[in-house]
Amino acid sequence: MIENPRRSVLQDWVMQLPLREQGVLLTSVRGCDLTPKHPLDSPERELVGIVRHAFMVPADPREVDHSSGSFFRSHLSRSFKPSAFGHYPQHWVSHIMHAIEVIGYRHPNMQRRAMFHSLYLAFCKSFHVNPETFEQYESRLSEDRIATGEVVS
Repeated sequence: MIENPRRSVLQDWVMQLPLREQGVLLTSVRGCDLTPKHPLDSPERELVGIVRHAFMVPADPREVDHSSGSFFRSHLSRSFKPSAFGHYPQHWVSHIMHAIEVIGYRHPNMQRRAMFHSLYLAFCKSFHVNPETFEQYESRLSEDRIATGEVVS
């Protein structure tokens, strides 16, 4: 029996985002295939867990931070460093970094937004890339790809 047919695994604020921004978040749900199964509290699992927690609704909130390697994590450890991701595929790192950027610009909780924006800036610094301004971010994710001939295939 379905209790509420409109219920979603996405938090309500995500449903208000433009579709491309929602899509960016969804690309980060799956961790990198190269992440080892152990240790369960690896930086990679920790990062994906905190990103999931920032925009998804856990089926059982008691499972958040329940144990090492939890699917949802509410915080990063103090020893977390973006430089630990340099050996992962650039494609996966860019997906997780762009999801962090969306959360850093759009999360409704200002503390969470600030924390994720700082994390985004730390990733940019670690990978020697310039962070996007909010205007650049909005422009990139709302461009008319048909008109520019930049349709992603």
